[in-house]
Amino acid sequence: MEFTYKISNIKVYSTNSKIDIIKEATLHIIGTEGDQTYENFLPLELAEPSGSFTEFSNVTESQVQEWLKGTLGEEQLAANKEGLESMVNNSMFSNTATRDNPELKELVT
Repeated sequence: MEFTYKISNIKVYSTNSKIDIIKEATLHIIGTEGDQTYENFLPLELAEPSGSFTEFSNVTESQVQEWLKGTLGEEQLAANKEGLESMVNNSMFSNTATRDNPELKELVT
């Protein structure tokens, strides 16, 4: 399975000396196997910045990904990836509608 990441729901705050400090963001772990995609997301709170500080306007998505992965920790990151890998060939997560995994539809009016 190939893994990629994305960030959403960034929450910031300001102090007297710093503006738009990232307090929290959601890390999405996306696993792709063939034409199937599986996703897990975790809202994570970052520690107070210490030492150097990067202005929000200069922060890159890859920086935030690394901060969040560091906050999550290698063991938890590996566990989340294993969870996504376990979805492959699991009928509960397939695109085929079954009694245990029905497809959501809406009526056209």
